[in-house]
Amino acid sequence: MDPIWQNITTALEVEQSVADKWLSKLKDQYTQSGRRYHNEEQMLGKKAEHLSGASVCLQLAALFQYYHFEAGKDCSKKNCDALKEFLAESNVDNKALINNVLKLLGDETVDSADISEDDVLFFQDLDLLILGYPSDEYKNYTKCLREEYNSLDSDAYNKMRLKILQTFNRIPFIYATKDFNDKFEKAARTNIEIEIKELQV
Repeated sequence: MDPIWQNITTALEVEQSVADKWLSKLKDQYTQSGRRYHNEEQMLGKKAEHLSGASVCLQLAALFQYYHFEAGKDCSKKNCDALKEFLAESNVDNKALINNVLKLLGDETVDSADISEDDVLFFQDLDLLILGYPSDEYKNYTKCLREEYNSLDSDAYNKMRLKILQTFNRIPFIYATKDFNDKFEKAARTNIEIEIKELQV
């Protein structure tokens, strides 16, 4: 997280005290005890190498996408609000950038965000990155994910998970961008098929 945040705050010319304050807030959010997968080490760690050369817009969206996280709940509005709070404290008034990041975070009310389709697809693929990881890392992901949904009994969780996985199994491509598709599509298909079989036992 640190080098990505450094790049963001340098590019946006954020005052150091504000940058440090919000880095601390981000770390506090991502290290909450209930986050078994959606944390800095597991999720952001895997995304980091793909974000290193990405735009400030994509980097900001990636860090604030799961700023608030509750398993099974839509926290997009809370995350948009957190982003706006950070940008206001940072005196960032680049309306195009703000609207583009909000659009990526799920705010459909922003006016005429001009974000490119390539960035939208990259952001979607980045969120599905773990699906195409080696089988041992995928197994660890499914274990951590199950722990995040500890409020659900096994039957309810398995039904929910199967529905999601079967949806992925029906679409022609899991990854929309060529780079991600070339690198991760085959492994993602295998991982998903194996998990479906395990859940159906």
